[in-house]
Amino acid sequence: MDCNKFDEKFWKTIVNKSLAGIYIHDTDFKLIYVNEIVERATKFTKEELMKKSLYDLVHPDDLGLIKREVLKVFNGKATSYECRYVRKDGKVRWVWGYVLPIECDDEILALGNWIDITRKKQLENRLKENNELFRVLVDDSPNPAYILQDDKVAYVNQSLLNLTGYTREELSKLNPLELVHPEDRGMVEKRYRERLEGKRSVETYSWRILTKDGNVYWVTGRPSRIIYRGKPAVASILVDTTDLHRLTEMLKKKNEYLALVNKILRHDILNDITVIRAAFELGEEKLKESALKKLDRIESLIKESKAIEEAIGETYTINISDYIREIAKSYEDLANIQYSLTNVFVRANESIKSVIDNLLRNAVMHSNSEDIKITIETFVNGRYGVFRIIDDGKGIPDEIKDKIFEEGFSTVGGTGIGLFIAKKVVELLGGEIKVYDNSPSGAIFEVRLKRY
Repeated sequence: MDCNKFDEKFWKTIVNKSLAGIYIHDTDFKLIYVNEIVERATKFTKEELMKKSLYDLVHPDDLGLIKREVLKVFNGKATSYECRYVRKDGKVRWVWGYVLPIECDDEILALGNWIDITRKKQLENRLKENNELFRVLVDDSPNPAYILQDDKVAYVNQSLLNLTGYTREELSKLNPLELVHPEDRGMVEKRYRERLEGKRSVETYSWRILTKDGNVYWVTGRPSRIIYRGKPAVASILVDTTDLHRLTEMLKKKNEYLALVNKILRHDILNDITVIRAAFELGEEKLKESALKKLDRIESLIKESKAIEEAIGETYTINISDYIREIAKSYEDLANIQYSLTNVFVRANESIKSVIDNLLRNAVMHSNSEDIKITIETFVNGRYGVFRIIDDGKGIPDEIKDKIFEEGFSTVGGTGIGLFIAKKVVELLGGEIKVYDNSPSGAIFEVRLKRY
């Protein structure tokens, strides 16, 4: 089609009805032409606009920019810009403009085109505000925060890096579950998968995390399913609740301790004192012998209660082999003690000495010969440090294996408090104690304590 056949009226109509704003101004910036969209956008009539210069429309803060850009046009170069203009009603709008020089009657004029980008600018500003808000509330937050996506760490803030001791690069290569304490991984993973699939609503819960250097911290979060970069993800801001959980655990242990001590004081010791009182009042020789045994029992109860009190205190890292060597020295004259010890570091405190002492005493008391042989070994089993005290004594019949840790149970006329206290102390330290048969005879007492 030959476009040259279209007359001037046709082209003028196209320009006038264009959806882009079109204007022409001279070297004094006086407007000499505007199309309808300029009128509609500025709210000024064409007549009003013809009495104005370009500067009358430009926002005061952008005048310097426009002067520089238009100067390029009158030096023969086309240019583009973004600036604000002010409508007749005082409202401010944004435009993207493109200006080029044209020649008319030997005069250089500026032909400008503009497109309103106010909506784009509003979105940019909102995004900028949101980014700033995110930076202040999340990036710079003292609380750890993360986003998980595709089983990877998609985002972490500086506080989480500080807490875990990892760098961003290191975390990006880790499976996020490696940060979760092994005992909590199953629960955390299940909730993560269900939440990612939209099967679990928002909830608040706590779990333990492992730092790069092996420390354990409690965190509490409220993970939520979000869309991040176009795909489902799970995000949460965390609160370090380690102190709260430690305090709760300590209070729980103290309550157990107080309940036990209350029982010992109100029941065991009071009953024994009653026997002692009767012995002195009646003066019978047999009662006096019983009274002396009761005094020995009271002494043991008071001594072992101290071990429980220590067990509820702060735990720290100890080399269990060092404690075993220290306690076992006092039994080397009573038994042939063999050592198979390696450095095993566990979380415990001074109360573990009472456990070692009670188990060694028990092994000596239940030996079936004068040539007592006791083997003590230590080793690591996963997250636990383990020590075993192995004797070659009479062993423990199957029918009483479940009873030997009960308070007062004894087969040799003892107080029956030693193994009971040993079990309580180990449990208060977060460990466990078990007994097995030795071959060909004797017993194996195994204590497992957490390494971290």
